[in-house]
Formats: sequence, structure tokens, C-alpha cells
Amino acid sequence: MVTRYALVARTLMEAIAEGRYPVGSLLPSELELTEQFAVSRSTVRAAMRELQASGIVSRKRNTGTRVEASSPQGSARGFTQSLESIEAVQQFGVETERHVQRVSEIVADEKLSRALGCQPGRRWLRISSLRIVPGDSKPICWTDVYIDDTFAREVRLRMDSHPDIFGTLVEKISGRRFIEIRQDISAVGVSRDLAEPLMVAPGAHALSIRRQYFFSSNEMVEVSLSVHPAERYSYSTRLTRRQAETG
Repeated sequence: MVTRYALVARTLMEAIAEGRYPVGSLLPSELELTEQFAVSRSTVRAAMRELQASGIVSRKRNTGTRVEASSPQGSARGFTQSLESIEAVQQFGVETERHVQRVSEIVADEKLSRALGCQPGRRWLRISSLRIVPGDSKPICWTDVYIDDTFAREVRLRMDSHPDIFGTLVEKISGRRFIEIRQDISAVGVSRDLAEPLMVAPGAHALSIRRQYFFSSNEMVEVSLSVHPAERYSYSTRLTRRQAETG
């Protein structure tokens, strides 16, 4: 899957490389880009973050987005991985539709506690959903979201009117912000119980993604476990060169 913001970023990057937006010029405004690409303003902003992280553009309030280079920039020593994880995850929720399959309250046994990374006996609200790109007939993933029991009642009351990921709903309910998402990705075969809803054969190749959401003080209050059929989803990160030390 190529998300809308990634497509916008790639299209603009190609236009800059071809000289349609020369170095030193300003890109069209956010409003103009939303009309040009028929996307939301949040999608345009996510694309701008991609270009800014590459060193291709710079952004200043009341000035606009300035083209700084015609290709990704970097210095000459060391590599570091750069990924705006929380924003990227939130954008995924904006660009896909959630189709809830079942909701239940559950107490983590030994097996589930290992999968979630929590202590056995902890109570969770589990929401199982299919994620679908608008216009596509096949889901791109099955996701089990586990939300701490503290927020279960409010999440149940408000989830139907909240189309974005549940993480942003938990933030609204709690009045707090997630400061970290820890993500683990592994290759798996699709289990028999998920094969039919995902419209694949049992054992088909897939990516399993676990995301643990943390407030400050290492407080984990949400975990999502997703299964993405291999032919419908790919995951990429950007590697940039670390700035050389001075002095």
C-alpha cells in the first residue's frame, strides 16, 4: 500500500528534481496542494514533513514552504534511522476505513500477556477491526486493539463517532499525549481464523506488527496487534546521514 501522503511527497519530489519547482522557489500553499491532489490538509502536512525530513524543503510560519535542494540531503558520516512514528501511525488511520468486527472485555492470560508485553491478569478492552482503503474490495489488515480498562467505558461510548485510530481517542479522553510508540514487525503466516476475513488462504505470507503506546513514566495503556497480507502492504523507513560533529 502507498499512502496518499507518500504519493503526494513522491510527486512533489519528482517535480522538484525535474526543475518545475527550482531551488529557492516556494511550493504552492497547503490549500492549493489539497485542491491539486484532492486530499485533506492533514495529508498535505504529512507529505511536507516527509520532504522536510529529507532536507528538500524548509518551512516557516507566514512564509511558506521553500525548496532547499533538488534531491535528499545529508552529511558525510554515520547513519541513523529517522521515522516520525506517531504521526505516521495517525495518518494511516486518517487514510483508511475501520470496520469493527467485535468488541469485548478481556483479562490477559499468560499467552496474551506475552503477546502484549504486559503482566498476566491485566484487564483490557479489545476491539477487533478490518482496515480498508476507500474504494478497495480487500482489507489491508486485521487489527486487535487493546485499551487499558481505565478508558474502556469512554472508548465504547465514543468509538462510533471517532473514525481515526483509537490512540487519538485515548489521548482526548485522558487529556494526555503519547510520547512513544514501540513497534515490532515480524513475518508470519495468516492463521485459519483470520484467513476468511482477510480474503487470503490460510498460511499466506503476512506482516505482523505490534505497537505499544506509552504515556510518560513508561506507562503503557494501549497495544495494537495487526496482521497485513504481504501483497497488500509494505513498510518502509528513511535512513539519513547523521550530522557531522563540529568543534
